[in-house]
Amino acid sequence: MTPLLTSAIGAISAITVLTASVNVNIAQQSDLQRTKGLDKHKAKAIIEWRNQNGSIDGFQELAQVPGFTPEVIDKVKPQIAFSGDAYTPPPKPASKKKK
Repeated sequence: MTPLLTSAIGAISAITVLTASVNVNIAQQSDLQRTKGLDKHKAKAIIEWRNQNGSIDGFQELAQVPGFTPEVIDKVKPQIAFSGDAYTPPPKPASKKKK
């Protein structure tokens, strides 16, 4: 692996850690709705699709869910996971110390 590619992968990983993520394969509707760009209708569509077809393997398959246009997928892509915890909240900002 080239040093540039290794750096790019590291940067992407760091960005992913700083944002909330939701696993579309196990999250409940309320968890999905916490995702910016997913309203209750899209959250329900994911759950219905998942119930009929099984787990979603990637963004190409997510595009088959009704309402998931390329624009919607681009918007939610940084916040979506296909494995891991149902919902991982973003890290809390460091609190200021009182004097």
